[in-house]
Amino acid sequence: MSSPRHFMHQEAEAAWRKLTASAEYALCLESLKGKDRKPGMLAGTLEDWISRAVMHGLAELEPFEKMTSKQRQEASKRMVAHCEALRELLIPFYDEKSGLDWPFQPDLDLAALNSAINYQDAHPNDFEALDEDEREELFNRIRFSIYHGFKNDLGLVFDAIHNGALRLAELESEVKKPNDSNVRRLRFIRRVTSNFVREFGTPHRALVLALTSVFFSTDDLDEAAISKLAPVPKRA
Repeated sequence: MSSPRHFMHQEAEAAWRKLTASAEYALCLESLKGKDRKPGMLAGTLEDWISRAVMHGLAELEPFEKMTSKQRQEASKRMVAHCEALRELLIPFYDEKSGLDWPFQPDLDLAALNSAINYQDAHPNDFEALDEDEREELFNRIRFSIYHGFKNDLGLVFDAIHNGALRLAELESEVKKPNDSNVRRLRFIRRVTSNFVREFGTPHRALVLALTSVFFSTDDLDEAAISKLAPVPKRA
């Protein structure tokens, strides 16, 4: 069975093939040829830039993008509250020298072992050039590093969760209605438009519409509709 990451790579390759085989892609190349572009180390060829802009537009929605602003605010508050409540409950079981101890220590030890096994499975190249003794030594270093983190530095994890939860409340998305049937199309239009503005200083509505038509139905769209769906600040 293919892993989710492998599946995503397959999806991206299929999208790239669909893009580069389309007449709309050829139209973009011809229309943008010779246009002034923003200089940069990652500028690359025009073909590379179009592919990156399109792949950025087609990317899967992040978990926070599948939530409304209100849902993000509510989730943030609950995460912070639960995180701090659990931290406070664990304080009596924490010692400055030994960390989080009994009755949690045996399960933390097992969790560290399983995490080290997961690391070895995910990074086999780190072990393949080693002999048996070296592999065992590396595995144990990884295992006990994880164990130390679990027992002694759990507060850092709580800090990370707390801060991430606060950040969640501040995040903004290109789409306000994540359950809309056209949410993927809308985000594509807004992201590709934004990329055009950053790279060329103009939204190139006709080209955005053309690229959108490669992956989505555009029967209900024209350049005026694209302009309304992806407005550009005047300063851009």
